[in-house]
Amino acid sequence: MRKAAGRSIDLMTSEPLCADLIERYLCTRGSRYFRGAHDGEYFYVAKTRPRRLHVHLAVSPGHDDVLMIRVAPACFFPATDRPWLMHFADTWNQQNRQVTAIVHGSSDPQRIGVVARRSQWIRKGASFEDFASLVDHTIADAIDLFGQLTPVVEVPSTAQPLLRDAG
Repeated sequence: MRKAAGRSIDLMTSEPLCADLIERYLCTRGSRYFRGAHDGEYFYVAKTRPRRLHVHLAVSPGHDDVLMIRVAPACFFPATDRPWLMHFADTWNQQNRQVTAIVHGSSDPQRIGVVARRSQWIRKGASFEDFASLVDHTIADAIDLFGQLTPVVEVPSTAQPLLRDAG
């Protein structure tokens, strides 16, 4: 047993350790976070430049010693940009970065999404400093990824909105 923030952490069980590391990380970064529908899922909005990013930290349901990190912008891209985004993601992924860029569909056929993803095994006895460094570096790489997508995101859509503004 090890003491951390007034609590004992049992190093023999991975899920409580990983979940505890996630919560401790979010608290030390001053992030207001939300728990997901399942144990070990956390979500927060990172206020980065040029835009805010949605950050999901989760313990893998199938492997309780694996941390999954997903980062996505708060917006989607026009589906017509799919070829360019696929090329961009492929080029990014060939550079062996901290995150993998993935282009995915959305419920709106006129829009597609891009997510930065990383999964990492968290060994028993992992230090908080190593864990925090891993998450910080992953988010920094995601910020770099989405910073390079700025020209695509900033282009306003010329199509009529599907929903009217209720305000």
